[in-house]
Amino acid sequence: MSNFKATFVRYLKRAGAGSMMISVIVHVFILGGATVWVVSSVQPARKANFQGGGNPSGSADTQRSVKMSNTQPNLDTLNKRLVVESASSTITLPDLPSMSTGGPGGPSSSGGLGGSGNGAGAGAGIGNLKAPIMPLFGFKDAQTGGTLVGRLYDLKQFRTGKPNPELEKLGPLVLSTKETTAFVKSGWSNSALYKFFQAPTTLYATQIFVPVMPAGEAPKAYGVEKEVQPKAWLAHYRGKVSPPVTGAYRFVGVGDDLMAVRIDGKIALDGGGKLVSDFKTDRPASPTYSYEFIAKSWITSNRGGVVVGNRIELRAGLFYDIDIVFSEGPGGLFSAMLLFEQEGVTYEKDARGNPILPIFRLADSKTTPVSGMLPFMPDGPIWRAMPPPQTNNR
Repeated sequence: MSNFKATFVRYLKRAGAGSMMISVIVHVFILGGATVWVVSSVQPARKANFQGGGNPSGSADTQRSVKMSNTQPNLDTLNKRLVVESASSTITLPDLPSMSTGGPGGPSSSGGLGGSGNGAGAGAGIGNLKAPIMPLFGFKDAQTGGTLVGRLYDLKQFRTGKPNPELEKLGPLVLSTKETTAFVKSGWSNSALYKFFQAPTTLYATQIFVPVMPAGEAPKAYGVEKEVQPKAWLAHYRGKVSPPVTGAYRFVGVGDDLMAVRIDGKIALDGGGKLVSDFKTDRPASPTYSYEFIAKSWITSNRGGVVVGNRIELRAGLFYDIDIVFSEGPGGLFSAMLLFEQEGVTYEKDARGNPILPIFRLADSKTTPVSGMLPFMPDGPIWRAMPPPQTNNR
């Protein structure tokens, strides 16, 4: 036993510790000293290595090669995504906030409602940027610069889903004519259609120019092709519009089966195969135009051709309430196309001597001529429109 240990034991005996206690204390002391020695002598003197890529100062088993991922986006690619190649490129801009549209039933004045910087019209967005091509029955979201708000009703069934017994009694065409007429005579009030099934989706249109096509395309556009058969349905579009320039205008159009237009509280056109109002054109010398298009024979036999509407005087900068309704009767083929004619303007003519007129449109979007479509002036004047109030699809 070392001198230090013997001295330590004698000290414990003098303190009154027994043999057992002395043994325990001595062993604890020895173990503690051994632990301190192991920790201080065995711990490797190894510094932390955060370098990737093989620093030779570290051992092979403690180093790991770190390779940077080669998935960084190319800067040129990012730049290309942010470039608008031309002023006619299609872009999406935020919707304008809803603004007051004045009182119902008359024109209202408002400055700068989505107006174009170079006279291209509110629907053209900002400056001379082109608007996106509109789906045939309208966008699912309101567009910058203003639109017509469209809703689809199924005249064959009620809101509860119960079938309308008049479908079997009258047939789809007579039923459509009856209910569209009742809607017009009610003052174009949606309450007249409240009892019928309404598609939960609202569409936003910048023009009404649907060429001849299967009647089932309308329910499909509104997302109710499973609930609504392609017959005896009605679509109503409403908005506030201002003409390109002050002047006298006529709407010119056709609806197969039914179509009517009201502006500033007055019937301006009833252009379907069947009348749904007391409309009488004030242009007896040329009440219709004999444009060539598919299904022309039915319209011609009933109305004499594509109907020319009544003369209406409108002022640029004033916004007028406008309603457009069209309906399909028996199914099969459908069309609804709306043009306009300005008094005092000379238009190019087709081979039959009919004027080639501009589409009534609220945006500078491209329309491609297809079979079953009326001839039209490309790049015609654009009407302005107020942004519609915020509407929740229901």
